[in-house]
Amino acid sequence: MKKQSGFSLIELLITLAVAAIIMSVGVPSFRSMIQNNRAATQTNQLVTAFNTARSESVKRGDDVTVCASADQATCSASSNWATGWILFADAGGTAGVFDAGTDTLIKVWPALGGNTVLTSTSADPFVQYEGNGRITNAAQAGFTLSVPGCTGNHVRNIQISIQGRIRQLPRTACP
Repeated sequence: MKKQSGFSLIELLITLAVAAIIMSVGVPSFRSMIQNNRAATQTNQLVTAFNTARSESVKRGDDVTVCASADQATCSASSNWATGWILFADAGGTAGVFDAGTDTLIKVWPALGGNTVLTSTSADPFVQYEGNGRITNAAQAGFTLSVPGCTGNHVRNIQISIQGRIRQLPRTACP
């Protein structure tokens, strides 16, 4: 009679128990890493929009505006920027309002995925750069981004100074 090789039922159950313990420790850390990466990526999209607006305003020597946009064609005049935003050369008319006849649409960013919350903490619902790279808003602009189910210090804060410089503040605790 040949000797059979393989795993016994007890060996298989022990292996599954060890795998379950390792997964229960690893999955929460992986979830936190995914949240952190999602917040970083979405923050970088917004920072890219402001850097592009600043460089375009200097290049054109004219006002360039970034505003929240729910339809990616007009400004929504809202503090909710998770719906997306648009970047346009603001040639005339009302500041911070996209006038299809006179303004030039430069770039469009779609809504953020994953039910992310991105809000402006500024009084104005837009950020406008002058031809010298400074923002026209009376005070600095600020934004807060958080992902759903956020844990730890994963809330991102962005601030734009009156000189037009963008900086990411230290992360804060999730709500």
